[in-house]
Amino acid sequence: MTGKASILLLEDSALDADLVAEHLRRGGITHDLHRVWTREDFAAALDGDYDLILADYTLPTFDGMSALKLARVARPDLPFIFVSATLGEEIAVEALKDGATDYVLKTRLQRLGPCVSRALREAKERGALRDAETQLDQSRARLDAALEIAGLGTFEWCACRDALVLDARARDILRAAPQSMAALIALVDGPERGALRDVLDDAAKGRTRLETDFALPLPTGDVRSIMMICDLTSGKGDAAYGVLFDVTDRRAAERQQALVMRELHHRVKNSLASVQSIINFTLRTSDGMEDFAQSIRRRIRSLASSHTLLTDNNWSGIGLRQVVLSELAAYADARRVTLEGPDIYLPADTALPLALAIHEMTTNAAKYGSLSVASGKVAAQWRLENGNVLHFDWQESGGPIVVPPTRRGFGSILLEQALGQQLDASVEQVFDPGGVRISIVTHLPH
Repeated sequence: MTGKASILLLEDSALDADLVAEHLRRGGITHDLHRVWTREDFAAALDGDYDLILADYTLPTFDGMSALKLARVARPDLPFIFVSATLGEEIAVEALKDGATDYVLKTRLQRLGPCVSRALREAKERGALRDAETQLDQSRARLDAALEIAGLGTFEWCACRDALVLDARARDILRAAPQSMAALIALVDGPERGALRDVLDDAAKGRTRLETDFALPLPTGDVRSIMMICDLTSGKGDAAYGVLFDVTDRRAAERQQALVMRELHHRVKNSLASVQSIINFTLRTSDGMEDFAQSIRRRIRSLASSHTLLTDNNWSGIGLRQVVLSELAAYADARRVTLEGPDIYLPADTALPLALAIHEMTTNAAKYGSLSVASGKVAAQWRLENGNVLHFDWQESGGPIVVPPTRRGFGSILLEQALGQQLDASVEQVFDPGGVRISIVTHLPH
């Protein structure tokens, strides 16, 4: 023994208790001995922290077999050794059947040391085994919970016999219970069946790790994407272990992400092209760097505002009324601005150039036209013809007398070229003395 053993001794004779202690010492058992001799004291002592019980068989008011029964209930893992002068062979056998660890006759106390050492050692080994089993159970529970949360099914595959053992989750994923890899492969349709067979054969021959997807048709007509990961390098003998999990949603998300990335790339290119056009047009129509800086900032802010509207709608598009209100917000009251037209949904590729055009019309009206004076008004009207032909009309009134421009500014270039190129729109500008009129006609995607 290493360390000190705490021993509960049920013994009514002080002399016999001393003999027990002496033979424990001679047997090399370092110990603390606590002696009791009544039923009440013994029952109370069972709550203590003891490593072993030694008990006489016959006591004046108590007996060893009753003590054994109490100990089996309260401390079933505690070694129990009878030390008695009256224990016959028949009683000893009965005691061992009832759970006693061993017995030692008082006439042969030289056996006590080795007997106690063995009992303590075996108890320690049983305790270590219980701890290991508890830890194993906990590990299994954690693993099972992790597999459940991750939606993973596990399997064992013996390649030489083609024996396949699936757990419940794997059977649920496959909607079947194939007992061989060949039977699993048979669930797969089309060219993927041969591809899956080749991957498995190569992995089995090379004892390598494989990771593959396959499409699994279901009786309902749905097709699920299943991922299989199998490690043929870690199993014992010919056995290999692996997992199955349904990646249908993941693959759909990956396809959607790829689509979004392509769409984002397309939109960024279009936005950069718009910015480049704005810069080029503004350079050609500005009177100097200060005018250029002010104009470019204003136009980029307009473009950013349109992007914000689109972002708020997940880039699926925006309503035409939103676009017009966004640009005319500073002047939008019933006395100065009139908006008339149905709710028309504009896709992103149409909304951006049209928003920029409306911004330029608003800016020109605010700088030179009807919105530059308190009495000026703007009427914006739109309608759909034949379901997808958009007619947008802009009419200014009540402003300064309109004089046709002597040179083409950014607004004219944007309306005629940018809208014409990006939307294939036709644009008509009329510089009537009473107010500018602009008509835009374009086809919306079906």
